Amino acid sequence: MNNETPQKCTKLEYINSLELTKEKEVEIDERPKYFVTFPIPYMNGKLHLGHLFSISKADFMAHFKEMQGYNVLFPLSFHCTGMPISASAQKLKEELSGIKTDISTKEILQSLGFEDVTPFIDPIYWIKTFPGFCINSLKKFGANIDWRRSFITTDINKYFDSFVKWQFYKLKKLGYISFGKKHTIFCPKDKQTCLDHDRRKGENVKPIKIILCKIYCKNEILLIKLKNKGNPVKIILGENINLIKFKYKDKIYFTEEIIYNNIIFQVTGIQFIEKINISKELFSNMMFDKQLLNFEFVKNEIIIIKTENKLNKLYEHELKKLDEKEIASIDNLTIEEGEKFCQTDNFISIYIPEDEVISRSGSVCVVSLSDQWYIDYSNVEWKKKVKECFNLMECDIDTRSKLYEGVDWINKWGFSRSFGLGTRIPWDEQYLIDSLSDSDIYMTFYTFKHLLFEDLEGKIEKFPSAELCNEIWDFIFGFSILSKKLNKYKDILIKCKENFEFFYPVDLRVSGKDLIKNHLLFYVFNHVAIFDKKYWPKRIYTNGHLMLNSEKMSKSTGNFMTVDDVFEKYGVSATRMCLAVAGDTNEDANFVESNSNMFILKLFTLCKNIECRKNIKKHLSNQDILNLIGKTNIDQLFIEMLSLNITNTIFSYEIMKYSDVVKYGFFEILHFLTLYNNLKGDNDDLINFTYKVIVQLMYPIIPDLSRKLIKEYFNDDFTLPKPLVESNENLLAFRYVEDVAKKILTNKRAKESDNCIISVGKDYPTWKKQIMEYIDSLNVERNSNIKKDKECISKILEKTAFFSKNSEIKIKNANIFSMDYLLNPKKYKVNFEEFKVLKEYSFYIEKLTKKKIEIRIDLEQEPLNPKLIF
Repeated sequence: MNNETPQKCTKLEYINSLELTKEKEVEIDERPKYFVTFPIPYMNGKLHLGHLFSISKADFMAHFKEMQGYNVLFPLSFHCTGMPISASAQKLKEELSGIKTDISTKEILQSLGFEDVTPFIDPIYWIKTFPGFCINSLKKFGANIDWRRSFITTDINKYFDSFVKWQFYKLKKLGYISFGKKHTIFCPKDKQTCLDHDRRKGENVKPIKIILCKIYCKNEILLIKLKNKGNPVKIILGENINLIKFKYKDKIYFTEEIIYNNIIFQVTGIQFIEKINISKELFSNMMFDKQLLNFEFVKNEIIIIKTENKLNKLYEHELKKLDEKEIASIDNLTIEEGEKFCQTDNFISIYIPEDEVISRSGSVCVVSLSDQWYIDYSNVEWKKKVKECFNLMECDIDTRSKLYEGVDWINKWGFSRSFGLGTRIPWDEQYLIDSLSDSDIYMTFYTFKHLLFEDLEGKIEKFPSAELCNEIWDFIFGFSILSKKLNKYKDILIKCKENFEFFYPVDLRVSGKDLIKNHLLFYVFNHVAIFDKKYWPKRIYTNGHLMLNSEKMSKSTGNFMTVDDVFEKYGVSATRMCLAVAGDTNEDANFVESNSNMFILKLFTLCKNIECRKNIKKHLSNQDILNLIGKTNIDQLFIEMLSLNITNTIFSYEIMKYSDVVKYGFFEILHFLTLYNNLKGDNDDLINFTYKVIVQLMYPIIPDLSRKLIKEYFNDDFTLPKPLVESNENLLAFRYVEDVAKKILTNKRAKESDNCIISVGKDYPTWKKQIMEYIDSLNVERNSNIKKDKECISKILEKTAFFSKNSEIKIKNANIFSMDYLLNPKKYKVNFEEFKVLKEYSFYIEKLTKKKIEIRIDLEQEPLNPKLIF
């Protein structure tokens, strides 16, 4: 190892100089496989810290499973279909031509280091630019990715394009695709449906039905949204709000502008007349045909009807019967009936977004009743299969709950688009397939992509793209045999089939929580529809959004970092450690920059300590260590501590609690090394072995740094360490010692003396021993949990009264003891010689408490409850 001193380079430069990268190529072999995937990122910019946080979850597991002996496949590709790229290119074109836009695409691109942004007005330029940046960033990151399997989506890639068309032919043949009218979120600027991935704001927002009340005044009708069902008696109006006056058939209507913007996309034949600003004069004391309405003017932009006013009670009672009948009839209208604007004399219903939705083009979206192709996710039998998959699949409680909610919520999903990039619907090529629907089974494509073509776009062919057809995909996925026409390509296609069958299904799908109710739902729906049960997803893991220094990441506020920014500032290893401790649940995580600085110091110190150790390269197995360690309790204690933390670290990896991985595998073991030194431990072999364990346990978190250390000092041993012992007697004893020291420090009388006598007992009184023995015998006799057995509890209380009758203890206190022992028997078990342990560690207690310690035996004391005398 380069032995540069800190004076010649910074700590970060020193760590960076040690990192050793490795290219990853995965092929079929005799090891069991483990397949990890992550949603393909959109190529409308460089990767940022939020991307890296989610990717790290998959990458940590990929490295961990490799250390466990699995043949790990972790691929990644690049999403180019849908709205994001086309919308950004279009906005840039408008901006460069002088049109004012809400967000400057030019400034965003310049902030990413592009001086000349003109080429980005072409969407294809984005596709050819950003995947390369993504690959370079993740190679720096040390991601365990086989880049040979990467590709871009869209019809530029003929192979992926053909694959997606096969997927939709399959869904259509299965009866899951149909055509018809559907109320859907719509972008007026792009003139097409705007679903989750097409939105800048409003993900998961759905259309909702609202009821408009018709308020008649002469020959004109005011349409206002009801606050609740009932007779309208008061209208609350915003003073600065606009009304739209329009004509439908032979009648004139007024309504709020936001309502009008939705009506015109759901009803044909609307004629705009003019925009009117509300004034008090316009409405005050107006006589309407049915009643005199009260008007209330407020400054906020609002226009609603309240129905709780007590005016016109008699008239209201009569009208309310009609209102409720008509409202009920509207609630039962079908889509086709809903096209009729004049639904009843008093009410109509329309759809609006349940919250504001802004498309990636910057347009406020509305609800449109449109003809479109849709996938029928409302199919009851299909949903049953999806729930069956959920029951078989591993995921945490919160994610599972949200998935079930999503299945119950999901309905028909419109997937046809007219603007953007992507694959065209094979039987109706005027439309494109949306970006959430072409990205549901692409994970299968990873298993054999490298056998079909070499580059990202499918230009460097291994299998001729001219021969692509549905028959190829049917063969690879086991739905048919090869025809004579394709027999000359059987060697390649058989290899593709073998790779699919070896690596599938996906063992772990990692994703952000925002994709639970769209992409991850579709991922499961499509898999259970198309593939046999043996290929269904095995596990889904989701995480929350990443904050930076406890604040939301935002380019506009400057609280934002790209992947390259964070590597430049903190290096790869400290960044990976900081990501590991940022958060492990669906709650928002937090990347704290001060943690990165702390990890730079910790990793620097670790590397320097390893570098300075004598005989560090000596190869020692677990058995060697057990043979070499001394017989002192201190060495035995350390072995137990080390073994416990190895177990806890590996368990934390398995359940993907990476903050606990760093806690047990890094901080705790380093703490125990310091403790071992404080306890006068001096076994160099044990210390060297411990450094090896730390580096091995941290390999999945910091692979490039660990790889160098393992190669340099630890004999290329890339296996996971195993616990040396299963016992914990010495560890329990030491925790007791620490507890006694804590009691001394917190005792109010401790300040009065520089000395402390610790009096310890040897045995429990007879009546307690009898109760303990009786409860133990009941447990053995019943061979079950007796804690909730009323009959057993009654017997125990009877025996307690009998055993304690000759003692001075009150029956109430005796009962408290017997119930406490029943619930917590381990609390009373003595697994070590209390006097001997305290005597051995008295020097350590003295060091902690700064007092002269004396240990005595007191026959009146009970075990594990020493008396402190100052």
